[in-house]
Amino acid sequence: MKPFKEVINYLAGNSFVIKYNDFEHFSVPYHYHNEFELAYILRSTGKKFIGDVIEDFGPGDIVFLGSTLPHFFLNDKQYYSGNPELRVNAYILQFPADYFSDNQLIRPEFASISRLLANSSRGLKFPESIKIQAADLIQKMYKDAGLIRYFTLIELLNLLGQSDFTPIASQGYSKSAYHNFDGRLVKVYQYSIENFNKKISLNEVASVAGMNPTAFCRYFRSKMRKTYAEFVNELRINNACNMLRNSNETIAFVCFETGFNNISNFNRQFKGIIGKSPSEYRKFLNVEND
Repeated sequence: MKPFKEVINYLAGNSFVIKYNDFEHFSVPYHYHNEFELAYILRSTGKKFIGDVIEDFGPGDIVFLGSTLPHFFLNDKQYYSGNPELRVNAYILQFPADYFSDNQLIRPEFASISRLLANSSRGLKFPESIKIQAADLIQKMYKDAGLIRYFTLIELLNLLGQSDFTPIASQGYSKSAYHNFDGRLVKVYQYSIENFNKKISLNEVASVAGMNPTAFCRYFRSKMRKTYAEFVNELRINNACNMLRNSNETIAFVCFETGFNNISNFNRQFKGIIGKSPSEYRKFLNVEND
């Protein structure tokens, strides 16, 4: 599966895009576009696929994506159940790859912006202190118009370019790699979030990837640095945390609803990943909310 090329539409009188999204779940599949993009998540959880890396995303996340970098956001399973309380709220900023000329970027005043753009081919994430400042500027930019909006864009990019940002895609990732992207990992992840609460056999998931079980185990471990069983357990525990946080269901109900077949195994796996038992975790949440 190759990513499709998205064509960005610009509103009349605007040289870049700043929009606020409010919908049930992310729906744009694996894609790329010529524009640089900044995504700021206010409300939503799931996995972000950027280049050759899959990471969690959640409220407060800000990522900056280079021109033509393949990406997509996939929500957690509960976002596809029609629950009206689960929404995606996010700001998306996009501007053309040639928005700043070479003559601008060599000027000393643009040094930080030049640094940001030059390092964005693998995608970038930012420290918490910078995200708080950036979030304020993004929301201000959305309300601004005309030249004031442009000045806010410059201020935002300058802030991000001065920060201790971290690349997202692996060091060996090349922007041209997406031409050979086979999409197996995306298919496996989509299959897993649809079926994590059931028993998933190795034969089943290997067939989704179009591989035999032995080859699939090697492939998955090389890509994810963990076994598929470990990945599924983390997926189940992540959903168990959401249920413990957002519902009053019993721990036994949460155990079986998230795909575990006995309480002792659920408790063991939960504590191994979270560091607390399910009951301790729920008590911790109650104290935190008091």
